[in-house]
Amino acid sequence: MMEKGGIEVLDSQVLIRETDFSRLAHTWEELAEAMKAQGDETTPHKLIQLAAKTKRAELNIAFCGHFSAGKSTMINTLLGVNLLPSNPIPTSANVVKIRGGEKAARVFTMNSGVLTFDPDTEMEKLKQFAVDGDTVESVEVSYPGTFLDEYASLLDTPGIDSTDAAHKIATESALHLADVVIYMMDYNHVQAEENFNFTKTLKDRGKPVYLVVNMIDKHIDFELDFDSYKESVEEAFATWNIHPDGIFYTSLAEPDHPENMYREFKGMLAQLIADREELVGTSVRSAAEHLIEEHIQVVRTSQADQRQQWEAQLDLLEVEGINSRDAAAVQESLEQEEATAAALEQRAEDARIQMEKELGVLLDNARLTYFSTNEAARSYLESRKPGFKVGLLFAGKKTEEERARREEALLVEFREKVAGNLDFHFKEWLGKQPQVFDLRNEEYHASVHATKIEITGEFLSKHIKEGAASSDYVLNYCADISSGMKLEYRRVGLNFIAQVVEMLKEQVRVESAAQGERLSVLREMAALHQKLAGLAAREEETKGRLLAIMRGGEQVA
Repeated sequence: MMEKGGIEVLDSQVLIRETDFSRLAHTWEELAEAMKAQGDETTPHKLIQLAAKTKRAELNIAFCGHFSAGKSTMINTLLGVNLLPSNPIPTSANVVKIRGGEKAARVFTMNSGVLTFDPDTEMEKLKQFAVDGDTVESVEVSYPGTFLDEYASLLDTPGIDSTDAAHKIATESALHLADVVIYMMDYNHVQAEENFNFTKTLKDRGKPVYLVVNMIDKHIDFELDFDSYKESVEEAFATWNIHPDGIFYTSLAEPDHPENMYREFKGMLAQLIADREELVGTSVRSAAEHLIEEHIQVVRTSQADQRQQWEAQLDLLEVEGINSRDAAAVQESLEQEEATAAALEQRAEDARIQMEKELGVLLDNARLTYFSTNEAARSYLESRKPGFKVGLLFAGKKTEEERARREEALLVEFREKVAGNLDFHFKEWLGKQPQVFDLRNEEYHASVHATKIEITGEFLSKHIKEGAASSDYVLNYCADISSGMKLEYRRVGLNFIAQVVEMLKEQVRVESAAQGERLSVLREMAALHQKLAGLAAREEETKGRLLAIMRGGEQVA
């Protein structure tokens, strides 16, 4: 009963696991459709391949390396049967997949469907067909009785040193289906730069990578002991910041070689197969992420012509001290120039406000009447009252003379106070205003100091209010003539302020004309950078949308 229960639980777990892989496969199909909608004709096909592999939770172990590294021989030895020729089948899709299962050799063609051959007797025929037949999409050999099952495959890829570009493309295109990479090297060619570049690419893609240094029977111990040789290999890869998941030293020519790690290597492969589901679950997610990056590169390439056109336009634009390709510097300079332009535009109005405020303060602080002014005003006002009369004989003439005398006394008093307490400071302040704004105008300066604001008897008389006879009237009258005089000075001052403002406006026109071209070019640069940013935003938005689809599928799974 316990055993039966255990089997039932196990079956349930497997079912759930299969469902998880099925849902992930559906997510890859969704990603493929989204990429197709973007006009990508390459990456969706890889995702469909990845989806098919994911549904089966199939483990693919890819063998990569140089032609001379003995990959095919190693695979034949591991399988215990000579399924592979000494060189990979020379087609444009010459990655050969070998897995367990019913005995068959299949060629998947672009135009003729699937062709089947007997792997025991027709491998040469298969090879010949691949040379002369239709375009081959993939080659698959299944064979029973090996350490592989129908859910575990070995991929034999072309040599990465092939001069045939199609071979390199075939190897590269197969890597998204590889869960683990076995990178094989000839003992004598371990430190070839090509090895470092290729394995670093694999590790950067998140692939588990195991190194196999084959043909160690070539080692001559008296030249360098084997431990030192192994140390040099590890140091060489570490120098490139490559940290493989394991390194195996093997010899198929001398199985009994004391340093031969063939058995350990085969045991590691068996363990990988035992850990198939966990490895595949991690690998397909990593592959999908990488394919998203590939798709973004496709989108980027589709926008390359437009991007180059706008960048070429940027290169034609010049502003002193600015790198036109530096978007941040362009934006910062544009903001500074626009702030300067706004300040220029506002300069005259700000100056007018500032000068009017200062004029107001100057006038408010000017004291124009004192006790002596009040006394002169009192005497003057008395002479203006109805019934004012001086003497008996010739009274009319004497009265007029007295009125004139009192008026002159107030005029002299008031003129003195205005001259000392207002007029001097008024002209001094107005005369300096152009200099405050870096202006020079001698005519203006002379006009300010030539200005005369007359204080006349008429001015005094027009501020007398009929019927005012209170004791406070004298003080009110003095306040009125003070305000009236300040009003006259304000009127004159505003006229001079208007002249300074016009001078400033002309200065602004000149400066704006000089700045306008720089500002125009900066705006053109900024507009181009905004267009370029739009291209980048499209790429980021596409990437974000695809990652959201992927995350959604993973959460379901």
